[in-house]
Amino acid sequence: MKRKIFTGIILLLSLFFLFYILFFQNEFQKTIHLPLPILTVTEQFKNPENLQKWFTPFDTGGPASFDSSNNKIISGEYQVQIKNQSLYSSLLVYSNNKKEKQFIISALPDTSKNSITSLSIIYKSSYFKKWFSQDDLTKNALTSFNNFREYIEDSKRVYGYEIKPVKVVDTLFLFERKTVLLADKRQGMKSIFENLITYADKNNLGYNGNRIFYSLKTGDSITLFASIGITREIEVPKDAALEIKRMPFEKKLLEATYQGTFGASNKVFDALEKFINDHYLATMGIPYQKFISDGYDFADDQVVQMKVYYPIL
Repeated sequence: MKRKIFTGIILLLSLFFLFYILFFQNEFQKTIHLPLPILTVTEQFKNPENLQKWFTPFDTGGPASFDSSNNKIISGEYQVQIKNQSLYSSLLVYSNNKKEKQFIISALPDTSKNSITSLSIIYKSSYFKKWFSQDDLTKNALTSFNNFREYIEDSKRVYGYEIKPVKVVDTLFLFERKTVLLADKRQGMKSIFENLITYADKNNLGYNGNRIFYSLKTGDSITLFASIGITREIEVPKDAALEIKRMPFEKKLLEATYQGTFGASNKVFDALEKFINDHYLATMGIPYQKFISDGYDFADDQVVQMKVYYPIL
């Protein structure tokens, strides 16, 4: 009799354990640590346009549509709706033609480490499905989360341009500034660079081909700041419009690579400023662009290649 009771208890426990493994919904969590401020991280799951950059299958480059009124992205049978947003968390309702699942994305600042964010994905599943039979929605969500670190640390995917820290190599420049009407910008660029190159040749300053430029609009005028790289320094008269400037060797810079129309190059400056703000960097000078393309009197619709720099501490 005791054996039957014992066997019955074992059977009941086994059935309960089997039921628990097969059907009971447990909460699971996966966490990663990212060397970025929390708001930089959480921005990436606050709207569908950002989800398209990293969440599977919307990141594959296929056609996707957005439902702004419902904060939703749709591609084929898959869709994700962002709900219940707070400052540091969002609920992603992920579905296809067969099923719907919910995933909480939550972020916390790591108080023990400066500018480190702990990012978690929280979802419900049975142990059996987690171990042996994950559905496509869960697989996609976890794959996306696992790949998020690679995405968030890829400046080109996040900011649109490859951005990296470099150090100053060229240190000596011949500099001039000039204010002209906006309509005369191209002619002003040509004039200022020709003047610099002529002066460098006349005084044997060793012009090395580097052309650096920055501009600042004020109303219907624009101030042009232009420099050329030189290898020899001389005393320039105080009343001359030109100056010789020296950049400290190995000073820190952020470098972005740009290829596009000259008139749209301001976008890369905006991207650099956002990168600086997102990473809590301190600047120590104005940004500037270094032309890779031949010439220096570019039309706004002309395609150019350049490196854009921002001095940082």
